[in-house]
Amino acid sequence: MDQLREELLKELPEFERKTQLFYQKEISIKDYKGYSGGFGSYAQRGGSTFMLRLRMNQGRITKEKLKFLVEQCEKYDIERTHCTTCQTVQLHDVKPEALTPIMKEALEKGIITRGGGGDFPRNVMCSPLSGIDPEEPFDVYPYAKQAGEYLLSIINKYSLPRKLKVAFSNSKANETHANFRDLGFIANEDHTFDVYCCGGLGNNPRMGVKVGDHINPKDILYYVNTMVLLFMEHGNYTNRAKARTRYLQETLGIDGIQKEFKEKVERAMKNLDHDVSPVSNPISKTGPLWNDLPKRVIAQKQKGLYAVYYHPLCGNMTTAKWKELWDVIENMEDVEIRLSPQEDLYIVNLTEKEAREVLSHTDDGARTQFEASVSCIGAATCQIGLRDSNNVLKALIEALRPYDFEEGVLPKIYISGCPSSCGANQIGAIGLQGFTKLVDKKPYPAFKMTVQGQASMDATQFGKEVGLILQDDINAFFIELGQKVTRAHQTFDLWQKENADQWQALLEKYL
Repeated sequence: MDQLREELLKELPEFERKTQLFYQKEISIKDYKGYSGGFGSYAQRGGSTFMLRLRMNQGRITKEKLKFLVEQCEKYDIERTHCTTCQTVQLHDVKPEALTPIMKEALEKGIITRGGGGDFPRNVMCSPLSGIDPEEPFDVYPYAKQAGEYLLSIINKYSLPRKLKVAFSNSKANETHANFRDLGFIANEDHTFDVYCCGGLGNNPRMGVKVGDHINPKDILYYVNTMVLLFMEHGNYTNRAKARTRYLQETLGIDGIQKEFKEKVERAMKNLDHDVSPVSNPISKTGPLWNDLPKRVIAQKQKGLYAVYYHPLCGNMTTAKWKELWDVIENMEDVEIRLSPQEDLYIVNLTEKEAREVLSHTDDGARTQFEASVSCIGAATCQIGLRDSNNVLKALIEALRPYDFEEGVLPKIYISGCPSSCGANQIGAIGLQGFTKLVDKKPYPAFKMTVQGQASMDATQFGKEVGLILQDDINAFFIELGQKVTRAHQTFDLWQKENADQWQALLEKYL
């Protein structure tokens, strides 16, 4: 890590110089984006302020990192942050002169921005409750951590065609979407991993190809190394639209991927020394048992410890809210925050007394699973965004609150502002992707709707496209849907199955 830190520090003066040139309009938006993305930063729409993406390795925010986040935001007058579907935290409206100082300070705290965008391995993802989930086969975090450290160690050594996303899942819930990432490891009951590769969301989404069956966890880095080399050898360096691992399913075919992956793994095992020996840090803290757990509290596998679930609306967190959480947990032993790929926060390792206090400071979040819906940051901020997905979701939640629909009446939805699918729209029971609809030959803001997406390992499938909905009709659609399901005294899932004709008629009315 020390060597990597020194290497990255040496790059920052040039980044600062090019940022100033862009700010002075001496570098084009396209050229700057192609450069700055590799540092985890992009100019926001308008080009006067910037986004900076902080890798929170495997989604874990320790108290030290939380303190850093608060201090930097306060120091540089940053009011707006966003929790992403890749378990990172984006700082928004950052002034150009603040970017490099924050990057430097982040490196001192073990927070790396390099590769937060651009053609690099991204933050290695991990199930947020790994290590504390009573139902998990085993704790996958130590393995995800080592995979992340390995990829960071080669981040400046290889030139990839495009980004590479790696994920570890500890349960059938498959929160990290490990079976349709560029590379994914899924825990088995016998303390082994199944391995999938060459999957992904976005244009032409693909489920992953299974390339490892019940592999020994000590061998994970041979698979990571193989995925990097396979991508470099067969990835498309000339057409960015097809420069993702999922397109290897077209060039090599599923059988070809499995054959070549197997050969490369076997070669790596003979020639490299990449066995891992994960180190776990068991928690000695304990507390009294708590019966009749309130909503949002989860019992951990550690006796007497609990996690509090909190979903900031639309994934957005103010600096004041981060500061409030810091003030609450500062003196709580072993407590940390875990980010989920659904923009949730879990505050973990709490005693009953501590959990009650955290609950009282997190009652401003989602009230139902519908309100815990997911959205990317949207076109009001993102240079390449097509639709303002974040504010669409915010307006929808505000429009529906007066109806006070019960839990389950409306499903959790996923909204992306463009085809990049940063809001993971293809895995939602209802997904929306920014689009344009022509009405009387005039373009109007719209969203492409997909339905019946599912991420869990038991029934993974991408949503099927059912049509376009005008942005102006979204609130009315969900209000009418909520009213129909409420009148039937059912949940959305059951109502949709038992009332296919009404569901179809509703779709036809608005799409």
